[in-house]
Amino acid sequence: MPGFLTASLAPRIRADFAFGDSTLGLAVGLFYVMSALLSVPAGRLVDRVGAARGMQLAAGFTAASCVAVAALAQSAASLTALLLVGGVANALGGPSVSALLKREVADRSQGLAFGAQQAGAPMGALLAGLALPALAIPFGWQWAFVAAAALALLAVAVAPRATATASPPSPAGSRPRGFDSVHALGVAAVLASAAGVGFVSFLVTYAVDSGMSEVAAGLLLAGVSVVATISRIAVGVFADRGRQEPLRPVAAMLAASVAGYLLLTADEPGLIVAAALLAGGLGWAWPGGLTLAVVQRSPQAPGWAVGVMMTGLFVGAVTGPLLIGFLAEHDLFAAAWITCAGLALMAAVTIVATLRHEAQGP
Repeated sequence: MPGFLTASLAPRIRADFAFGDSTLGLAVGLFYVMSALLSVPAGRLVDRVGAARGMQLAAGFTAASCVAVAALAQSAASLTALLLVGGVANALGGPSVSALLKREVADRSQGLAFGAQQAGAPMGALLAGLALPALAIPFGWQWAFVAAAALALLAVAVAPRATATASPPSPAGSRPRGFDSVHALGVAAVLASAAGVGFVSFLVTYAVDSGMSEVAAGLLLAGVSVVATISRIAVGVFADRGRQEPLRPVAAMLAASVAGYLLLTADEPGLIVAAALLAGGLGWAWPGGLTLAVVQRSPQAPGWAVGVMMTGLFVGAVTGPLLIGFLAEHDLFAAAWITCAGLALMAAVTIVATLRHEAQGP
């Protein structure tokens, strides 16, 4: 939520201090740089100390980041620096929850479980979008971060207690099973995330610039998040039915999302709504299926596998906002959405190539 709140509240934040499109892209990008740098070490830590401790740490770092932003951010530089604490939480969250679900949920229901887990991201964007009209406009943008901190503290309170479930460390120099496929899917995550996070980070700004009100733009982001949440869970349910390979629907949806990104170039409020819902429902639905796929390919080290995948996700989340922010700053939104379309298509191609490589065997 710290990153999504920064993006959705940008029109209000810039009333207090300079916070242009490029600065927004840099702030969100550095938030994910921290996440990318720490994801694999965090995954290995979770495999050693257990999922419950990782979840508690993730929630605690999120609360600290949000409180610090609300109380101390007085410039773009200070806001960006305080977001880095939230990046630590981002690195811990995915591997922790994934390891817990892999251990606790039966194989026949893991698609639904990982789809529900990855619905957390669009739910965060949903709450960030609603925070604009519900809190930021009437009370001030800082109160949205205070509310997010309260949610994080609640998560700390209800997180499962630590149990003796840590995995033994792998032998030095050993490569986990599925090493090559996990890394290939990490590359796909880079591409898909660059498209999706770049799109989400600048949707509100683009919608406002195209003639929509701030309230309508915030509600549009909320609507996109609802559609993406449903899609992530649907992909998981599909994978559970007949034990389907989760990568096939992921590749198909990423390819189909190209149409939504291209339709965004119309620069007309009605078409922007339709295009955003299409791009969000298809192009932002992949993380649950991809998480399930990497865990299936490395069952003995799920934290590590998800850490690799999340590193790719966060690298894409760094490059996407930076690239889209640069284009937006120069009034090149049409080029920005075409870029998102190309990235989503390349992600789909990478997944298909991975499946073909696995089918051919070693």
